[in-house]
Amino acid sequence: MKNINEIVNTGDGDKVYKQLTARKKPFSKSLEQIEAEYDPTKHKVFDEKYRPRKSVQVPTDKKDPQTGKVIYKTKKVERVRIAIPVQKNIVERAVGFLFGIPVDYKTTQNGIEVKKASNNQQRLFNAVKKVYHHNKMRYFDKKLARMVFRQREAAELWYMETNADGTVNTEGKMRVKLLAPILGDMLYPHFNDYDNMDGFARRYKIYDEEGNTEQHFDVYTDRFVYRFVDTGKGWEPVGSPKVHGFTKIPIVYYRQEFTEWDDVQPEIERAEDLTSNWGDTNDYFGVPKYFVKGTLKGFAEKGEQGSVFQGEKDTDMHMLSWDNSPASVTGELANLFSMIYSYTHSADISFEKMKEVGNNTSGAAIRLMFTDPHMNAQVKTELFGEMFTRRSNIVANGICNTGIIDKGIPMSVADETDFEPIFTPYMPKNEVEELELITKSVGGKQTTSRRRAIELNPLNDDAAQVEEEIKQEEEEALQMAQKAMSVGESSSSVEEEK
Repeated sequence: MKNINEIVNTGDGDKVYKQLTARKKPFSKSLEQIEAEYDPTKHKVFDEKYRPRKSVQVPTDKKDPQTGKVIYKTKKVERVRIAIPVQKNIVERAVGFLFGIPVDYKTTQNGIEVKKASNNQQRLFNAVKKVYHHNKMRYFDKKLARMVFRQREAAELWYMETNADGTVNTEGKMRVKLLAPILGDMLYPHFNDYDNMDGFARRYKIYDEEGNTEQHFDVYTDRFVYRFVDTGKGWEPVGSPKVHGFTKIPIVYYRQEFTEWDDVQPEIERAEDLTSNWGDTNDYFGVPKYFVKGTLKGFAEKGEQGSVFQGEKDTDMHMLSWDNSPASVTGELANLFSMIYSYTHSADISFEKMKEVGNNTSGAAIRLMFTDPHMNAQVKTELFGEMFTRRSNIVANGICNTGIIDKGIPMSVADETDFEPIFTPYMPKNEVEELELITKSVGGKQTTSRRRAIELNPLNDDAAQVEEEIKQEEEEALQMAQKAMSVGESSSSVEEEK
């Protein structure tokens, strides 16, 4: 198997494109198919081949010349079509539980946390955190996870701001770009014989001011980026390879084999069919309908009290009703949604469910209720933990290699140090119960400072100012008390002199 350098150094754009795109492992479902599952407007319930319109016989204004009976014709009637956006719900809750609390980082060396970092380690850690702050990674991480859970793959491309001559602007910033199929990126990681990524390719379109498109194909190695353009006659190189400023491939590639909802897609479709069929039934039986045998002479007015219907001899009238109870439908729907949330490890936190829980649930019970989604978030750290560590290594490498953000940090610091992510999956809490337990555990003694209590009060937007105001009010109250005491003492002295 050829390594990435052997492929790109051929200089033949068509060969480079073919060799880097041919080996990608395909997914079990196409991108178009999973997007149709994710988008409620494209669900199967709207497909007239899957759910055809209903054929009914309706009377015309014509009669059979021989029998004199009314002639009927076939009419296609639209059916109820209800799509349920469960797929979006599953993805959003998975994102919320994993990244609802922003990721933090710690310094490690050979897998052991560094309790007391050296000066250069601390400088590098601060520089990496500064890059993350500039790129608003707490929000980027949610967008990234949403793409991975929805489309099964995504990537982040790290790059540095450059000068007019193409060199790295060490006074500029390090940036990140999210790459995903829905954003127009076709992603092609390349792995060597040992299943390590030694290169990465990206195909995308560029639009000019007039709306014309041009296909581009970029290849990243640990030192260079090679650019190719589709001229209509094949892929041609664009200039010479450019140094990207890192000594690592500046790409973090994320992939999972299935969407978050893949296992329960049949259950979701069944729930949509049931709900739509139920809507059809309600359209027929939701309002009173009558069957009349014979001739009805008159019909009651709307709202008429003591209504009487009169008909000719042997006339009979019955109200059509649905004799079958909808309990079987509601029971199956409840069972379907239970399976959907259970097998996707999602929490059913709908308004109706939360009403059933109430506000007196203990903290232990809450933790048990959310064990499944919490464990699922922990499992997801298997992918994101490894990739976020790689992310930090790339950023640290770029800082040490170019001097961007902080100059003079040796490359050996980046090589010997890791900045590992700390994930805190979201977990609801009964904070009143926790505080009561803490207070009991210390015998009712104070467990937090007044300043900390002021900071935790949601009504306070400036803890320092509030604390100063409290001190001032206490001093004023003390002064007033002292004045009152002095007045009282003076009155007592006057009485004694008398």
